[in-house]
Amino acid sequence: MAESFPFRSLRSWLQFLEEQGDLVRVQEEVDPNEDITAFAYKGCRVPNSPSFLFENIKGYPGWRIASQTMYDWQRQAWALGISDPANLAREIGPKLDQRVPPIQVSTGPCKEVKFFAEDADLSRIPFCMTGEFEGIPNLTAGISNKQDPETGWQNIAIRRQGISGRHKFSEYINTSNQDFQIWGKWQLQGKKMPVALIIGADPVACMVTQTKMPVGVCEYELWGAFTGQPLEVVKCETSDLLVPAEAEIVIEAEIEPFERELDGPFPEFGGYYTTLAWVAKSNVKCITMRRDPIFYYLGMGLAPTEGHNIAEPMQAATLYNLLCKQFSGIINVHNHGWYHNIVQVDRRISKAWPQMAQAIGNAVKVAIPYANITFVVDDDFGADLTDYYELMNALHYKFAATKDLTVLHRTTGDLLNPIEPWVGRIGWQDYCTFDLTEKMAPWDECYKRGKAIPGRAARKKMEEGLWDKVVGRK
Repeated sequence: MAESFPFRSLRSWLQFLEEQGDLVRVQEEVDPNEDITAFAYKGCRVPNSPSFLFENIKGYPGWRIASQTMYDWQRQAWALGISDPANLAREIGPKLDQRVPPIQVSTGPCKEVKFFAEDADLSRIPFCMTGEFEGIPNLTAGISNKQDPETGWQNIAIRRQGISGRHKFSEYINTSNQDFQIWGKWQLQGKKMPVALIIGADPVACMVTQTKMPVGVCEYELWGAFTGQPLEVVKCETSDLLVPAEAEIVIEAEIEPFERELDGPFPEFGGYYTTLAWVAKSNVKCITMRRDPIFYYLGMGLAPTEGHNIAEPMQAATLYNLLCKQFSGIINVHNHGWYHNIVQVDRRISKAWPQMAQAIGNAVKVAIPYANITFVVDDDFGADLTDYYELMNALHYKFAATKDLTVLHRTTGDLLNPIEPWVGRIGWQDYCTFDLTEKMAPWDECYKRGKAIPGRAARKKMEEGLWDKVVGRK
């Protein structure tokens, strides 16, 4: 019998998914050079696609690779112990103000096998290729741990690492992220920055990395807030960094303060390949792992991907938490593919405050610097904020570009959006807010308000069995 929520390891999570009929064990030989990513790409575009555990990896006997286990809102709801996937942002949002610190234990499964110095060889691990124009394999699911040298605060985030040699890797540290601020302090001291990469953590440990928390908050504390229990962590072999005790693989390294590696091209979140760039250079000091480790591949590139998908509920929850503190009448928030957001508000409030949508849009941009677009809709939109027919209807019937579009020019970018050079410089973006809420009178004098749909009584009959009785299926 599989464990239930909270899942403390990738293994217990995989067992749970298998018992739900939501995991396929792939026995055919697969090549880490693009076969895995092809499954991930297809899986994001086929309804009801399962998660995968690949058990026959070409060139890596005994290794297994898991993927797609966090793609799909139902899986994320299971991982977070939430019954209704539509309520992810509203249920998680308030928990972002809670803190349950991790508990340090003496050892754990991630310490079963240890490699140091020359034996800490990255070629032991089946890193995958994501795209045909990718120069080197990249670690896409590495949870990167870094510690502020002044305060001891540990920041946890999924970052991408290019595997550039047997004992070295590059890491793309974006200037808009907290990692960059921490690295700056190490550079000012002229010291190497310790880093630990976690591969194959439990699902909540992966998901909390996608929240946007203030400086000084360690995401391990959110793991405890979400699950109601402290996360068990162990100290690294070569630094004071803490990692989940039940992780599959931990790579310990040091990031040089001033040396750089050439990175790219790589199929990034923006849907295109990145240009070549000089990025942080890391030297591996130690690798620890389970005796029969499971590697994790996180799909990247053109949306939809698992990488985009695990970020959506966490960023939506972050915005819900923030906006509820600043505005009355916030109903729900949806984040889509990192770059755009839909915020739903109470129509009674938005109609009384014509500038509400613009104020919300400005607050979103402050919270998520790399956001491109925010749509503000009202309760007339419906409960499903992922319904793009509804979005198109709102754009057509509630939006006048001369009045309802607010553009902020040359705002903060993230270096990964291919539109940025057109704005004027890498790292710049234009940001816009679409006000799709119902307007004040006299705009609505000519129309009977209310959506043009069948009456509630008739719809209720369909939902309570008339459709099934006539059609014979749901």
